[in-house]
This record gives sequence, C-alpha cells and structure tokens, in this order.
Amino acid sequence: MACFTAPLAEALLATAIKSVPSADAHRNPFVRRIGRLQKLLFGGSFLLAVEHVWHGEITWKYPFLTAVADGNTSEMLREIATSGVAMAVLVTAVWAVSVFISEAAERRRAASLEA
Repeated sequence: MACFTAPLAEALLATAIKSVPSADAHRNPFVRRIGRLQKLLFGGSFLLAVEHVWHGEITWKYPFLTAVADGNTSEMLREIATSGVAMAVLVTAVWAVSVFISEAAERRRAASLEA
C-alpha cells in the first residue's frame, strides 16, 4: 500500500546528510559513496510507487492512498513498519557491504602499486 514511503524517507535523509558539508567527508568512505545509496533508495521507491499505481493502490485523487480512503490506515502503517522498513534496511545493508568491498579492493590495489 505505502511501503515505498520508508525507503523514500531514508533517501531524503541521505540527501540531507549529503548536503551538509564536512571536513572529514573525503576520509569517510560511507559519506563519499552516499550518492549510491541515494540512487538505490530513490530508484527502488520510484519503482514501488509505479507498481502501487499499476495495482490501483495509489490514485490520482485525494487521499491518494486507497488504504486511507477505505479506512485501513492501521494496516497501511503496519505494512510501512514491516515491509517498508525491512526493504530500507536491506538496501542499506547491501550498500554498506558494497562500500566495504570497494574500499578493500582499493586498498589492495594501492598496496600492489606500492610494491
């Protein structure tokens, strides 16, 4: 129903974090690569929203979410809290692992160039 709102909220939070200038940003690999996380979260949220429009769960008229119009707000909030948060956490975990792997590969490449 509205599970895409949790990853969308995290994407907006990542955008806010990215916009704050930091002197240590060039040393922190997660801050340097937060753009990847933004793309993953915004892209996933967009595709989920399109899927919900396709299945008629989101309409073009107020209140936009059919669960709210039908009085299923508690069910919608439960779905956001379970499915939406789980998707956001999974995407963030995959991103963190990819940052870790790319940093390890860069350190290995730098070490081989020094030798």
